[in-house]
Amino acid sequence: MAEVLLYRKWFKWGVFNLAIVALYGTLMRYKIAYDLPFLNQKFLLHAHSHFAFSGWLGHIFYSGIAMLLFPVINEARQKIYKGLILLNLISSFGMLIAFTIQGYKTISITFSTLSIVVPVLFALFYIKDSKQLSKDAAYKPWIGGALFFNVLSIFGPLTLAYLMVTKNFDNNMYRAAVYYFLHFQYNGWFFFAAVALITTLLPKNFPDIKIYFTIFLLTVIPTYFLSIMWVKIPLWLYVITVIASIIEMGAWVSLLVRVFPILHNNQHKGETSWVNILLYIATFAMTVKFLLQTLSVIPSLSNLVFGFRSIVIAYLHLILLGVYSIFVLGYAFRSGILQSTNFAKYASFVFVFGVFLNESALGIQGFAAFSYTPVPHINGVLLFAALTLLLGGILLTTSQLVAKGNNSKK
Repeated sequence: MAEVLLYRKWFKWGVFNLAIVALYGTLMRYKIAYDLPFLNQKFLLHAHSHFAFSGWLGHIFYSGIAMLLFPVINEARQKIYKGLILLNLISSFGMLIAFTIQGYKTISITFSTLSIVVPVLFALFYIKDSKQLSKDAAYKPWIGGALFFNVLSIFGPLTLAYLMVTKNFDNNMYRAAVYYFLHFQYNGWFFFAAVALITTLLPKNFPDIKIYFTIFLLTVIPTYFLSIMWVKIPLWLYVITVIASIIEMGAWVSLLVRVFPILHNNQHKGETSWVNILLYIATFAMTVKFLLQTLSVIPSLSNLVFGFRSIVIAYLHLILLGVYSIFVLGYAFRSGILQSTNFAKYASFVFVFGVFLNESALGIQGFAAFSYTPVPHINGVLLFAALTLLLGGILLTTSQLVAKGNNSKK
């Protein structure tokens, strides 16, 4: 019971952090639509993005992995992971405050460096403690893959730091480093960690999915080159990238065909249908993501799309909000970590509605940009979407603070 309360505490912190991410998104949208002269937009962007990755999703996935490890490790080892989760939160809030006030300066860089140390230490301790996990644990290889790509993604920020120190403002290298970090976070760390968590909801007699782990593990690195199609890569590398993208899409569809019917038929008695809707939405968004990724193998299309900022932002938010944020909420409610009260249900769908508004507005703005057509009142619509997301985050946080006792599922 004490461990359950601890997991709930961690995830409640995560939901609170999600509300902070939404708050910063609202502040940036307000500055675009109106003005906030005492806040620097670029500083807000750095604070928003860093906190979204480390304070929200990073915190949740570290907590989820620790949750799976705790039953098989002793109290001393548990304290290490608790310390690492706390260290990640300290670095996340440190970056949030420092970036907001000063942008890239000594204090913010210090906390950024601290945030890089956490994934390395977490991975090293996991390598030793994973030996305690059962060989039959479906999530074991996925956790290893998640932590590996989390560490691998670090070279993106390190490259950016090198460019800043050397004052080498090579735009292509800068963009390549940013997309490198985003790719291995979205398609490596977050994806493998999410699958690790979802395997805990599968029945014990579910068919082995190790083949999918191998496929995704081998295709993550080649598909990075889809993000930098403006670079003239060799033909052989382009062919490998295309093949990897197609295989990844096929593997995802195959995995859905096998997993979803069993998950749907394996619902617990009295389980809420609205919680499953969250998982369906996240799965649909991930399918759209894989489809768009596959289409981006066409160089002319990729260069056109990545040339419009609103489309890039829409794509990034599709993954961050539509896929992983909604997935985390669905998983946490389905597994009982977060309490699925009626209040939580309404709060969840306010948040989902905000995601839908945000993606719709960004999509319209992006397609209009192809013909250089201005969209009337688009900044006001995006501000309203951001406010809806903020309201959803606040309501979700409140729903967990006021929830008492066991889950009230209706």
